[in-house]
Amino acid sequence: MIITNPSARDLRLDILKGLGCLLMIVAHSALSLRGYQPYAFYAGLAPAFFFAVSGVTASLQAARYKPRGVLLSYLFLFLLGFSFNRITDPGFLEEINFDLLQMIAIGSGLVYLLEHRLRIGAWIYFVLALAAFSIKFLILGILQERIIYGISGILVPPGIFPVLPWLFLFFLGVFAYRTRNVFNLLFALFAGGLFFMLPRLGINLDLENKWNMSVGYFLMACTVVLAVFFLVRAIPIFQQHTGMQLFLFLGTNSLLFLFVHFPLILYLKDHNVQRKVLTINQHPYLFWLLVLGLTLIIMLAFTWISRIKITTIPFRYLATWVSLTASVFLAGFIIKNETWVYWIEISLGILFALYYPQLVRLLKKTKTTAAATIEGS
Repeated sequence: MIITNPSARDLRLDILKGLGCLLMIVAHSALSLRGYQPYAFYAGLAPAFFFAVSGVTASLQAARYKPRGVLLSYLFLFLLGFSFNRITDPGFLEEINFDLLQMIAIGSGLVYLLEHRLRIGAWIYFVLALAAFSIKFLILGILQERIIYGISGILVPPGIFPVLPWLFLFFLGVFAYRTRNVFNLLFALFAGGLFFMLPRLGINLDLENKWNMSVGYFLMACTVVLAVFFLVRAIPIFQQHTGMQLFLFLGTNSLLFLFVHFPLILYLKDHNVQRKVLTINQHPYLFWLLVLGLTLIIMLAFTWISRIKITTIPFRYLATWVSLTASVFLAGFIIKNETWVYWIEISLGILFALYYPQLVRLLKKTKTTAAATIEGS
């Protein structure tokens, strides 16, 4: 492992999440401008960073925290995360698909359980990553393109982030974090070599098939994740605060970033800023900078408010979190005005993101604390 103290925060993980946040801006902007598609496509790899880092974080928590609190925190993440589903898809309850936060909760929970129960080695995670990707083809072959409620969109494609194959990135992240760094480089070169050579041999990699996770997209994701893990482990600058403040701020507040940047992008696009402002129309990267700047301002304001002691009081109680969770699902049933529901869900998501660390502290108990409690009783 990279760090020997599981309670220490590894800056490299936050930096990777910060990089994922920047890529999200590019991918979610989805501007209908000439030449924009390649930017959006490759920036669409952002979830790979979040899934890989979440797998690592879950494996580290297994050494420190008892299962009950960890799994409950993932359950709240899973359920409260549907507030983001509502923002992206008003009819999400009619046909439930796992989105980013549901996948993070499921993948992290599985890694935590594997670590807590078995403490498996890096190479086992590598095998599990390959298996999580491959088994998708077996299940889809059995289903023969039939759409089955409760399986399609949740366990396997079609969908947004079904468990299989996206689970492979959680396992791959743990492998990349624990293995000797030279193996990250070798496997990145190997996957990248296949990625470039197979099409030249006449094999169609179906690269743009992200949601169904084609072999081509799998190879590209493996190449990028392994290469980036190699770089952040090999280069000293990624082990310090200096010069990394933007990445670290975004990485440590990535949940808040998710609920701020996406509605902001929709708002700007609804007002056609990317076309009305000629300079942005000619230089799309200025739209990204505009979104980033406004997002940072809003995030700084919210994080400042969340540090005011009186605002934290309601979130010290589990009843508050149960009420927030219920509100995510009840808002659409009780309130018929979709615009009102949209803004309510954004507000719930922001509250969730701001005070989720407090929920985690409320639920979790360290193993040393638990042991001391038992000994003292």
